[in-house]
Amino acid sequence: MKKKTNLCPLALAALGVFLGRGAQADTILDFDIRPAGQAQNATILQTFGDAAASSSDGVTVNGFGTPNIGLTWPASGAVRWDYYVDSVWSAGQLNASTVGTFHELVFAPNSPAAAVVIKSFNFHPYYVSNERYAYDVTVVTNSVVASGPVNVNFLSESTKIPVSINYTGHIGQTLTLRLTRVASAPGAGEIEGAGGNIATDDITFAQLPETEFAVGPQVVTLTPANGQVSVAPDYLYRATITNLTTAINTSTIQLKFNGSAVAPAPTITQDAGLTTVGYQLAGLLPSGSTNRYTLTYNDDGVPAKTYTNVVEYTVAAYVNIQLPAPIVLENFNSTAEGSLPAGWTGINLDTQRDPTSEPNITVTNLDSAAYTNWTVVDAARFTGTFDTYSDLFNGLTQPAGYGEDYQRVLSVNPSNVVNGVFQRNLATGGMAFGNSGYRRDALGQIMYLFSPDFDLTGKTNVYLSFHSLWEQNQDSIASVEYSTNLGTNWLPIVYLLNGPAVATNLDGSIDALTTFTNIPGGVAQYIDPVSTETVGGYYGAFIGVASNQWATLAPYISKRVDDNTVESKRVEIFRLPQADNQPKIRLRFAHAGTDSWYFGVDDVGLYSLPAVKLTSIVRSGGNVSVTWSGAAGTKLQKTTSLTSPNWQDVPGSNGASSVSEPASSAGAYYRLVRPY
Repeated sequence: MKKKTNLCPLALAALGVFLGRGAQADTILDFDIRPAGQAQNATILQTFGDAAASSSDGVTVNGFGTPNIGLTWPASGAVRWDYYVDSVWSAGQLNASTVGTFHELVFAPNSPAAAVVIKSFNFHPYYVSNERYAYDVTVVTNSVVASGPVNVNFLSESTKIPVSINYTGHIGQTLTLRLTRVASAPGAGEIEGAGGNIATDDITFAQLPETEFAVGPQVVTLTPANGQVSVAPDYLYRATITNLTTAINTSTIQLKFNGSAVAPAPTITQDAGLTTVGYQLAGLLPSGSTNRYTLTYNDDGVPAKTYTNVVEYTVAAYVNIQLPAPIVLENFNSTAEGSLPAGWTGINLDTQRDPTSEPNITVTNLDSAAYTNWTVVDAARFTGTFDTYSDLFNGLTQPAGYGEDYQRVLSVNPSNVVNGVFQRNLATGGMAFGNSGYRRDALGQIMYLFSPDFDLTGKTNVYLSFHSLWEQNQDSIASVEYSTNLGTNWLPIVYLLNGPAVATNLDGSIDALTTFTNIPGGVAQYIDPVSTETVGGYYGAFIGVASNQWATLAPYISKRVDDNTVESKRVEIFRLPQADNQPKIRLRFAHAGTDSWYFGVDDVGLYSLPAVKLTSIVRSGGNVSVTWSGAAGTKLQKTTSLTSPNWQDVPGSNGASSVSEPASSAGAYYRLVRPY
C-alpha cells in the first residue's frame, strides 16, 4: 500500500526508457496499451498474445508473427501476472514475486508443425532505486530444464534489464519460460527488492517455419490451470473454447474427472464464438489431493478431428472446521450500509484528517467520512470501483488501477472449509469494514469495533469464529480481544502483524514485549483528546491487554504476509478459555494503520464446541485399544513421558474414532488434538 507516500517522481520518470523492439518476424509483448476487457492490476487475460498474426493492443508483430503459438499465463493466488499500464510502467507486473516464488509464461504451438523461438525480454523494476533483485531464468519443456538457469542480478535504477535467451524448441513442442526469484545478497545501502515493484516487458518470441497452419477450436481459458497447485477443493471446472479455422461440434463434448465421465453432465453454453464448458459438483476433494480433468471434443471439419485438453492440479491443504449451531451469530445482513448493528459500537482516533478529504458520507469514496470508523458495507461494492484519496471528489484524475484496486478485498483463499463446504465467498451481503487504505489522514487510521455483551451462562468450551478479510501492510496491526467485565480488562485472542515486524529471541521464538514496545517508525499515531499529546507509534498502543502482560502474548501473535491479497482471507477460529459460563462477553476488533489496506469481518459467531474426549483405553494381550468420539481433523497423539513429552501422531487416527496398536512395554500417555 502506501501509494500516496512511497512514489519517487524522479526515479519513476527515469524508468520511462524503452529498449529496441526486436528483429523482423518477431512478436513482442510490449504491454503499451491495455486490451479491451483487461483490468488494471488484474491477472493477465489468458488470451493475451495468442496466435499473433498482426499487431494489437499491447502486442507488436514485426513481419510474419506467431499465428500458431498460443500463450498461457499460469497464476496461483497472489503469485500471478498482472497487466499494468500507467505513466511509468507498460509492463506485465510480477505480482507477489518474492524469494522462492516463480512466474511462468507458456508458449504452446497449436499445430504439430510449428515450433517456438523464445528470444528475449526485459526486467522492468519500479519504485525504489536501492532495491536489488535476482532471478534464475530457465526454459522448461516436459518438466525438464532445457535451457539455463541464467542468473540475472540487478539493481533497480533507471533502466530496463535486457535478458537474452534465444532458445528454439522442436516442432510441436511446448516451451515454458520460468522466472524464479532468488536471494540477491544486497550490498551496502541496498535492500532486497519488494515483491510488487518488479515487472517484465518487451517479451520477444517467434514462430518457425513462417507458415500459418490451419487449426481447429482451441481452449483459451481454463479453471483450474494445468499444473496449478493450492486449488480450491470444490470441483469447480471452467473451459472456454474458441472457434478457429473449424468450429467445435458441441454434441461431441465429453468431460472426465480422474478417468470417469462426470455426472451430471457438464453445462455447455455458447456466446459470440466462444463455447464454455462448466462443471461443479457438491462436496469436497481431499486435502492436498492431485486430480485430473480430461476434456475431449471434435471439430466440424470433414473428416472431423478430435481434440484433447488435460488439466492436472493439486488441491490446497485445508482443515474442515466443524461448527455446531451458534450461540450467537452476527452476519451484518440486516444492517444498512453506513451504520452498525444494534448494540455494536465503533470508536475512531482519526484525529488529523486531511483538508482535501471528502467530508460527506460516501460509501464509494475510501477517503470520505464513511470510512473514518468501522461501518457496514455491502460486499458487492467490492466488485466495482472506488474514489481513492478523494481524487474524483476534488476534480482530479485518478491514477490508473487505483479505482479497481479494492476488488482485491474479495480475493478467494482456497483453504477455507466449514462443515464440509468450501467458503468461496467469505463476505456475502453486509460485512463490517474498517478501512485504512487510500486515505490521506496525517497520523494514520485507528478504529475499534465493539460487540454487545453476550450471555454465555451455562456455555462451555466457547470458541469465536468469524470470516476475516484482512490484508496485511508493513506497519499495520489487526487485533481481536474479549472482555468478561464490560471492557474494564481485555483478554487476548489474536494479533495480526507483518512477519518482519515481529521481534524474535535468539532461539527464534517470538519476543512479544519487544514486538509491542518497539518504535519502528511508520506506525499509526493519534492526538490524545485530553493531553493533546501525540500518542502511538508502537503496536502496543492499540491493544487492550494491560502492558504488564505483554510479555506473555507470544502465543497470540500471528505473522502475516505484507500486501498478500489471499493469505489472510480466512475463516478464523479461536478458543476463548475465560468465556465459559460468563454472563457478559464483549468482543473488540481493532485496526491501526497508515494508508494500510483494510479489515473486513463477517459471520461473527460464538460457539460451544463439543469437547474432544477419550472414551476408553483397554489393553488386551499385547495390544492397546483407544476409542473416542471422532471428528474430521481430530487425531490421537501419544508420548512415553509427561516430564519431557514428545507427542507423536498415532498412525491412522486422523478423523477416526478408534485405533488398536501394540502396547508399549514402557507405558504410554494418549491425548486427542483438533487443528483449531
